Amino acid sequence: MATLYSPVEKLVADAELQAERIIGVVRATVAAILFAWITVSFQLDAPADQALVEEPALVVGAVLGGFLLLGLASYVLARTRLFRPWMAFAFTAVDAVVISLGLFVVLDGSSLAGNWLPVLPGVWVGPLLLALGALRYRPAVQVWTTVLLVLGFAAAITAAGFDPGGPSRGADAPIAHLLSTAPMLVRGVFFGLTGLIAALGMRRARALLIRAVTETLHRANLSRLLPAEIAPLVDTDRLEEWRRGRRQQVAILFVDIRDSTTLAESMDPTRLSVFLASFRRRLLRAAEANGGVVDKFIGDGALIVFGIPEPRPDDCKRALACARELLREIAKWNLKRGFIPPVRVGIGLHAGHVYCGLVGDDARLEFTVLGDVVNVAARIEQATKQFDTPLLASEAVVTAAGELNAWEIVGIEQLRGRADPVTLLAPMPRPGTAAALGSARHDP
Repeated sequence: MATLYSPVEKLVADAELQAERIIGVVRATVAAILFAWITVSFQLDAPADQALVEEPALVVGAVLGGFLLLGLASYVLARTRLFRPWMAFAFTAVDAVVISLGLFVVLDGSSLAGNWLPVLPGVWVGPLLLALGALRYRPAVQVWTTVLLVLGFAAAITAAGFDPGGPSRGADAPIAHLLSTAPMLVRGVFFGLTGLIAALGMRRARALLIRAVTETLHRANLSRLLPAEIAPLVDTDRLEEWRRGRRQQVAILFVDIRDSTTLAESMDPTRLSVFLASFRRRLLRAAEANGGVVDKFIGDGALIVFGIPEPRPDDCKRALACARELLREIAKWNLKRGFIPPVRVGIGLHAGHVYCGLVGDDARLEFTVLGDVVNVAARIEQATKQFDTPLLASEAVVTAAGELNAWEIVGIEQLRGRADPVTLLAPMPRPGTAAALGSARHDP
């Protein structure tokens, strides 16, 4: 194949190669069907003088045989990926020459003037060839085929001798008139327009194919770079809105594995990769179950946002439920794998207004949330070490969730980088205690 420079070009080229394989099969099948049908037709309606049909039959057989061989050659070349784009032009050129030459031989052998060409059954191979070409996504080949067939038919008519007023031998006046210059030209124009309209349709189909492939790849790339809930937004009228960004209320959850350095040093790279993948899978499961969006993974931790793309009244309640779900997942994971030391995490939650939006260009578009709320949530997660608890939340989160009676204040802290103190709360009983692990042990 020609040198390719993008995934879109490669996919289109693969589609064209598959089309050539299909064309090869269809071409060979059509040739075989026509050969069998014409053979049966000659047997059912054989003239008294067999000599009249022997030469036309040989010509038809030769044309269909060539059609069959070209189909097989096209299929083999496409199947072995030896097919080159220029070969489509070569194959259709051979088709046009063989068809036109066959029609001339039939006219000449029957002593018929070129006016009789539209009456010959073989002339219908031309439209058949145009229909076959429509399986491609290459309008240039279709235009090429149309031009060659029109020129080939004109050459056959001219070579066999053309009477402008209509055939003078063996035809009455109405038939002679229908085979005169004007009707013949009209047929030629119709045939040419058919091919050109088919080429236009192919051009449109090719453009739609490329657009569909491009958009699919673009969407797939965005799905790898953006959260699943955000990726669809870039294909809507709201793209520019998200590029400008906006401020909105969200709940933020930060989670991080404790003593991850020690864990990493005790595992080989393969086992560490499997370990992190398993952790992220449990994290994603907890986030998805509670409507959270994993904004980004940060090493052995993650930032989860609740309230994206639109804020909801229960964002804080779902964030706390996600934190508890994640702790249960970790507890079950420890029981299942028997990690020594057990896997421990720290989770911090805060809520408030943040900036959120898309930053970067189309090659590297990234969704981000920024603001004091994000920084405070990260500081609260770090404070879980100080208070020796896996889960801490700000008073803003617990109050908005309506769970103040289930949490206890553990401190009012002046967090680094913040002027105002933050009231920190932990759930009752504390996660990580025997009671909490017992609930995980009985969790189905």
